[in-house]
Amino acid sequence: MFRALSSRRIAVAVAGAALVSLTAACGSSANDEVCNGAAWSKPFTDFNTTLTGAAGDTAKINAATTKLGTDLKALAAGADGDVATALNDMAASFAAVKIDEKDPAATAAATGPLVSKIQEASTKLNAACS
Repeated sequence: MFRALSSRRIAVAVAGAALVSLTAACGSSANDEVCNGAAWSKPFTDFNTTLTGAAGDTAKINAATTKLGTDLKALAAGADGDVATALNDMAASFAAVKIDEKDPAATAAATGPLVSKIQEASTKLNAACS
């Protein structure tokens, strides 16, 4: 139970950090669809729905983070310049999330740097959209 609960909390913390940072991303640029939030809200909504249904199943959580990374990369393909770069950075960070139920300490230790990378990408995205 502890491992499953910890894995889910880690995934939710990572997604929460990105979502909170992205909610400020707005502006008027060539990337309006991304910057106004409409484009990235669906991948995060789908991700959160999957996490809710995963009930601590680390394979489902890992699949959800990989899918979110893929979705953000696809979104980046339709963006330009710094917006595309920031989305690609965020996509790579989410795609790298791998929760190992056999080693929760290592997973927890990797969470801090991962959240930092996602926040960095979110900051870049916010700047590119301003």
